Amino acid sequence: MKKLLLPLFLLTLTFNAHAGFLIDPYIGTGSFAGTLDLANGADADDVEETVTAMGSRVGYSFLLVSAGIDYQILSVDGESQNNISAFVGVDLPILLRFWGEYFISSDADVEGDVETSLDFKDGYGLGVGFTGLPLVSLNLEVQYLNYEGEASNIKFDYDTVAYIASVSLPLDF
Repeated sequence: MKKLLLPLFLLTLTFNAHAGFLIDPYIGTGSFAGTLDLANGADADDVEETVTAMGSRVGYSFLLVSAGIDYQILSVDGESQNNISAFVGVDLPILLRFWGEYFISSDADVEGDVETSLDFKDGYGLGVGFTGLPLVSLNLEVQYLNYEGEASNIKFDYDTVAYIASVSLPLDF
């Protein structure tokens, strides 16, 4: 019995050494595409733009798993978009990390001659990061966001996809 307790005690100490508070600020750029589906079944033109992204993931990490909240600001053609998502990630010991996120809210500013309102429906994202460099992580991420909108009494669905390449500084305290 004593032989079993010592390894169990040492294993418990190891768990405590790998748990901590996670802050992961990032900045990046990529491409943004949006598809407008009108309520009458007609498709409008697709939008393709360059996107700039910055934000931070804040959460808790335990061994190889992390979870928390991601706050992100996207700038697309001079218009801003604020996204908040919940993420869960896995840091592999082979210099890679993966995460998935579910978007809780997204506020998109739409400017133009016609008054347009966008209401966030749902969204999700997937990401992979290379952690082989000192202190930084090179990340690739894809995000899918869906909105319902109305302009001039015409209802529409607006589906977006963003491909983002970013650099982050994952700090684990």
